[in-house]
Amino acid sequence: MKLKKFLTQLRDRRWRRFHWQRRFMRPETRERVSARIARGRGEPASPSADAIATAGDLRREGLADLGRVLSEVQCAELCAYFAEKEVVDPYRDEHPPFRPHDSARHAACHVAYHRDEDVIGAPYLLGLANDPRILDALHYYFGCRPVISYLAVWWSYPTEVGPQHSENFHRDVDDWSFIKLFVYLTDVGHEDGPHVYVRTSAASTRLNRIKRFRDEEVLREFDEDKLAVQTASAGSAFLENTFGLHKGAPVERGARLMFQAVYSLNPLPYGPPRPIASFDRCLEGDAGMRQTNRIYLS
Repeated sequence: MKLKKFLTQLRDRRWRRFHWQRRFMRPETRERVSARIARGRGEPASPSADAIATAGDLRREGLADLGRVLSEVQCAELCAYFAEKEVVDPYRDEHPPFRPHDSARHAACHVAYHRDEDVIGAPYLLGLANDPRILDALHYYFGCRPVISYLAVWWSYPTEVGPQHSENFHRDVDDWSFIKLFVYLTDVGHEDGPHVYVRTSAASTRLNRIKRFRDEEVLREFDEDKLAVQTASAGSAFLENTFGLHKGAPVERGARLMFQAVYSLNPLPYGPPRPIASFDRCLEGDAGMRQTNRIYLS
């Protein structure tokens, strides 16, 4: 399995680009390279006041709250849709796919992901990822049109294991510059695995390594009032620069359902190797929209 993964990465230039940029962890270096890439694309934005404000929040804090973007009825529809689709445990390749609420889930499984085709086929989500309010803000933030490089929907579950993987604080290092949209599809209180972000940490050199950090390590370096614990009702959304320190707190009850869209300068290796649906069947838009969605839609 490791050899197969190695050969796949060797053939895919997205992985080479991905691994190269991870060598450079200083925020100013990453910003300088990102600005150079954007200038080379010659796509200046014409931002609205809202877009400027959202981009400003991302630059200052690393986090921009979008409020409620889906209704309670829409979230219920999405939960019912995904409850009938199989998921996979990304940390247990040997475990077969299962339905999200089935007893077939491994006792230590804390997250389970839906297939790309099921995410693209879901109502509302692709349109939400292409919301003009979001795309305009990110065009201004990046200095060029972003690409929607990854879409994901996953369930998070309680276990007896304790925090696992991304349930510990960490930095994502996906591209020279990238922003993630998070949308809660279920209500998230303090016991439902809220996302936690350390405001301003994206521009900090403290704990500036690719590793998992314990809560006490983070609190030694950052004041507690920097921690944004994102509790919110279903349908609520926020944009985040996850180069900053963050985690998904472990779920203590029930199951949390989340949608994520990743916007970046370059295609990421997590996305499909080729488009999986037709643009004309899924969206309406100009050549710029087609460029933004080219990873998933042809």
